Amino acid sequence: MDLCEYVTKLYQWQQMLRQAIKQRPRKLMLSPFSPFLVEFEQQKFEDVEVPGQYLRLTDSSDDFVRIERFIPELRVVLRSNGVLRMLAIRGTDGSIVHFSVQHFTSRYNHQEERWVQFFRNLDAAGEHDRNTWEQRRIALHLPTIVSLAPHIRLVQEQPESFSLQDVYDKACLRNGTPEIAPALYAVGKMNELISQLPSIDAASEVLFEHICQTMVPASLLQDDVRMHAVSPMEYWLYRENFTYQVSASIALTYMIACTQRAPAKLSISRATGNICLHDLVPTQATPGLIHSKEAVPFRLTPNIQTFVTELGLEGIVPFAIYKVIQRFTDVEHLLRDFLDLYVRDELIHVPAVKSLAAANPQALAEMCERNVKLIEARANQMVETLPPKEVQDKELSPMQPLFRLMTQAVAPSNLAKMDFIWAPWL
Repeated sequence: MDLCEYVTKLYQWQQMLRQAIKQRPRKLMLSPFSPFLVEFEQQKFEDVEVPGQYLRLTDSSDDFVRIERFIPELRVVLRSNGVLRMLAIRGTDGSIVHFSVQHFTSRYNHQEERWVQFFRNLDAAGEHDRNTWEQRRIALHLPTIVSLAPHIRLVQEQPESFSLQDVYDKACLRNGTPEIAPALYAVGKMNELISQLPSIDAASEVLFEHICQTMVPASLLQDDVRMHAVSPMEYWLYRENFTYQVSASIALTYMIACTQRAPAKLSISRATGNICLHDLVPTQATPGLIHSKEAVPFRLTPNIQTFVTELGLEGIVPFAIYKVIQRFTDVEHLLRDFLDLYVRDELIHVPAVKSLAAANPQALAEMCERNVKLIEARANQMVETLPPKEVQDKELSPMQPLFRLMTQAVAPSNLAKMDFIWAPWL
């Protein structure tokens, strides 16, 4: 049995398991699992806030929404990366907030929560200098995470949200093709092309272009949004907001070298186009070095390019990236002050670094300083502008360093080097 046959068997078993899960009830009553939550409104508790509101860093909790009752229905949501239980809470203002109950390892939980808190604190520190336009257009939509135990947490969700992986899965279901078809095709044809082309990179690029042209159209996301849009005006506004949100996600992920941005990690709101970034954690190329070895600096794949349009790529995206990073770099020492704290916490949890720090504390301080400088360099690279004389003489854009990064992100030769889990064709 070769690799393709083995993967095909695994896929068939996965589909059988998925069908078995789909046959189970998608809505359950909350009472068998927790009678206490169902009877919460009859209990003698008062002024219990809806979870997650203390993350807003406000001075007073007087305006916080209190829990009125728990919706007695528990939803079971099947996603590409697992099955989640969805709990709904009705607040005293009439709103309904949805939380998914997630089980992860303690180390991973704290790592993601730490960096979400980093960006939330950094964003709040420069909020007073921001105008209304910036607050509305390029706001950071970070997941609200509430830890209940070392291995259990609540994550606020939007029931109508979807991901790029969901769009692709629906398209495969309509066409009757398996989701792993591009990967199987690439593996099956690779050996044949290597003997005909000078290098593996050239063969990968040929396979990538063939998959994009014949198997995964670049208009999947665009068609899905257009299908749900009520009017052309709503579609235009949705695309505009999505473009700003893509820019914010690019800025955050590149700054901290957050890699492995699989399609399922990009949660998009069906109503507004806001993007909530999950698994926002830095990558360590080697223990103690926050750096990315991926061929592309951030995710800007063909489906995102088509939906954003060429005008958005050349106008809105670089401008919005610049404005997001400018918030953090304009205030003197703001970025460094926060990074000194969070980078040390990130490194000290790596076993190799922890043992080194115990033997030589000075080595840990130098390691933190090196990583802080790397993150600052990536941030400054996105807001770097060329001098006017060089722009005029060489006929370049003032934001040429940022355009150079975007060129690397959209280059087919670089996208072809990404692995199948990353899904560069999507």
